[in-house]
Amino acid sequence: MRIIYIFKIVCAIISIILNCVLTLLILKKSPPKLGAYKYLMIYIALFEGYYSIWDLITEPIVHSYKAAFVVLRDFNGSVFDREISFILICVYCGLFGFSLAIFGVHFIYRYGAVNKTFMDKFLPGNRVYILFLIPMWYFTWWGVLCYIYFHFSPTTDAYMEETIESHFAIPINDSSYICVYYQPTGADGQPHPDPKIFFAIGCMWYMVISSMFCVFYFGIRCYCQISNTISQTSTTSTSLKNLQSQLFNALVVQTIIPVVLMYIPIGILFFFPMVIWELPFTTSFVGYTIALYPAIDPLPNMIIIRFYRQAIIDFVLMILGRKKASNQFNSINLVEVAPIS
Repeated sequence: MRIIYIFKIVCAIISIILNCVLTLLILKKSPPKLGAYKYLMIYIALFEGYYSIWDLITEPIVHSYKAAFVVLRDFNGSVFDREISFILICVYCGLFGFSLAIFGVHFIYRYGAVNKTFMDKFLPGNRVYILFLIPMWYFTWWGVLCYIYFHFSPTTDAYMEETIESHFAIPINDSSYICVYYQPTGADGQPHPDPKIFFAIGCMWYMVISSMFCVFYFGIRCYCQISNTISQTSTTSTSLKNLQSQLFNALVVQTIIPVVLMYIPIGILFFFPMVIWELPFTTSFVGYTIALYPAIDPLPNMIIIRFYRQAIIDFVLMILGRKKASNQFNSINLVEVAPIS
């Protein structure tokens, strides 16, 4: 546990620094006509920094055991009691739902940015900012499901007591947790599926699948649209085509990151306890991947998008004394860059 906690601290520090730097780059070095996409990028960067901070505050531990998995917090020595700690965990889980929604929203917006017909039909004018509210809805929905259906109880305490104390040396009364107990043991000594739990998990599966659908469906359509735009050399400016390509390439890399670090781990965590199949590596695996995600997610934008990459290079050269500070970068010809919002 000590290793993973140190790992989380390091990831949180990196995440906060990188997302603050990315926010500053977006504000100072973005093309003047980047449009509302700039605010969406800032929205995501600020969320990821906040997510890392909340992860440190909550110190969640993910653990799978037979027909259940828990997200728990050791509140011994904390100023928060068991019930407040449970609410902290619910908020943490809600933030996970927020992160899933924002992947899909990102791709919906990017497709609208390259397909004016789609944008004018579904997201005209200020309606585009509705996209900013979807992650908040997923956050609320996920958090409320956790609070209503996954609250700890004497039954879950009895079921999880031995494994939590043996794996983490945390007395069950010093731990607060959400518990997804798929098949509680009945009076006959046999496991029986709990319809309420399966309903709640079904809602969560809907959120995961809807996010994945938006990522892949709009991602493929966005790729086809950008490819078509780039091929129209006579009607599209070079600057705009380059910008669209950079933004999309960054988005593709930012998709691979959550697929590997978020979608796959949460799929494993949800599915295997459902069929009462315990995977010993799940506990550490999910904890590491979720902590790592916000620390590396800002990198694609910072490295792939030329405006931000060049600003970083100029800053490093200035620090090394190889280049004087100037406004030369700000004078790069951006006249040809049309609005992408």
